[in-house]
Amino acid sequence: MTEDRDESMPLPPPAHIGDLETMPRCKRCNLAYMPTKSSSALRLTYCSFLCELGDLGFSMAGLEHMERAKKDDEAESEAEPTPVAAE
Repeated sequence: MTEDRDESMPLPPPAHIGDLETMPRCKRCNLAYMPTKSSSALRLTYCSFLCELGDLGFSMAGLEHMERAKKDDEAESEAEPTPVAAE
């Protein structure tokens, strides 16, 4: 009666390992992640807001709310180089 129990049966592979292979990987940290759990605006590229910010130097949400700064006439004249006389 116990003869059946002595034989070892191989365990089936866990179902979630196959899911890890199909999950996208973060462009910055190469971590497999679920796009639905990503805090990044670019969910299919970055695993989190911090990876997006670190890789791009800005966030897409910040870029959407950014306003162009108006230059003053004085700042423009100071930024222009003065011509140098050739000898």
